[in-house]
Amino acid sequence: MKNIPPTKPSVFSDDYQSAREQFLNAAKAASATTESYIHPSAQGPDGETLSIDTAWIGPRDASSVMIMICGTHGPESFTGAAIQLDWLQSGAYLPSSSMSMLLIHAANPFGWAHCSRTTEHNVDLNRNFIDHPNKLAETGLTRSIQNILCRSTSRGPRFNHIMLSLGKLLVSTGSAKLQNEISQGQYSYSCGIGFGGHRAEWSNTSIKTILHRNLEHAEHVTIIDWHTGIGQYGEPCFLCFDEITTPEYQRAIKTWGEKIRNSNASYTSGERPEYHGLLINAARDAVKACGAKATTCVIEFGTYSNFKMLKALLIDRWLRFDAHTSRPKRKLKLKEKMLRSFYPTDTQWRANVLRHGEKIIADSLAGLHAQEVKA
Repeated sequence: MKNIPPTKPSVFSDDYQSAREQFLNAAKAASATTESYIHPSAQGPDGETLSIDTAWIGPRDASSVMIMICGTHGPESFTGAAIQLDWLQSGAYLPSSSMSMLLIHAANPFGWAHCSRTTEHNVDLNRNFIDHPNKLAETGLTRSIQNILCRSTSRGPRFNHIMLSLGKLLVSTGSAKLQNEISQGQYSYSCGIGFGGHRAEWSNTSIKTILHRNLEHAEHVTIIDWHTGIGQYGEPCFLCFDEITTPEYQRAIKTWGEKIRNSNASYTSGERPEYHGLLINAARDAVKACGAKATTCVIEFGTYSNFKMLKALLIDRWLRFDAHTSRPKRKLKLKEKMLRSFYPTDTQWRANVLRHGEKIIADSLAGLHAQEVKA
């Protein structure tokens, strides 16, 4: 990671409520049109309102639209929100009068407010966008792996026992198959890791509504879903889920370059898991359903090793289901450890994120403008 002087620390918030206020204030200052989609039942830890907020900058009948989404996974929300806020505070530049920006802030407001990767139903929102009547069936490994991952005591997940058991499975199944089983999503164990839900979550249906309401005139749409946790420390990892033979993939290459081809390198097994129910794919499909051309990418900012990130997932689950008899100090300690796995306090990491974020947005807008001119 390059040694970049820390800048604009104020765009990085400490909690959901202050991040929301910053976003809405910056959107107002940028003369954006805002909408709030209030959660009908869930509330924040202190009873505060939870909402997916949107900001639209540019003409309502824009033919080219860029969309930035943050907050799919709670502790990862802060980073994407900081990049959105940085863009708003830096002038909200758009290269064409027929182009607009749609910012979707807090896709999973419950997870953000409660510092959990999952929704109010322990659903991983990024595994929830499936045809639920035809959900992914269990494999021969699903039950055994979920049983292993859920081992815990009042002091926390039983890390040593879990890793030893996974190590034994690794010998018999191989690294790629094991990682795929843990990461792809599962739809049977609601108290487990990677649970994709039994039905569409409120966040799921709300995001689809937002997309359909705002893309009526769009012809070209570029979407970034910001995340953290995968890749080298402080560096962006580009994950494009389109087939390499499709026009969508080719547009992604033209927009973000050769890094699109190298995403597998960020996984221990050397192979990317076969994720199910991804938000980015649902957003792409919504764009195409509106008759527009989609260019999409999940962009992660690396934090720590795959091993450490798995521990963070285990802590997140433990806090939700097994921490009730734990001492308050113990819970706070593990909660902080989980949060910082996805959201480091390191000012150098944060400065690097903003630097990369600004370039990625500029490249995305330039690529979108090029599509517009070519058309």
